[in-house]
Amino acid sequence: MPAVMEAINRMSSEEKIKTMEYLWASMTAVAEPKPPAWHGDILSERRRRVAAGEEGFMSVAESKRRLYEEVHAR
Repeated sequence: MPAVMEAINRMSSEEKIKTMEYLWASMTAVAEPKPPAWHGDILSERRRRVAAGEEGFMSVAESKRRLYEEVHAR
């Protein structure tokens, strides 16, 4: 395991969140981060499925409700 992962595994949750914030600030300070090419491929496929009626959208409230039910059903 890389040393950085060992250090991350020793961090508290609060330290991990702060570290992610520092990394994001560092990445965005220089230039706008570009998403990887596969993001575009996934979005294109999702648009196609919605247009074909194979998938749809749900509200944030519905999404939260489903997630809550899934987590508490375990």
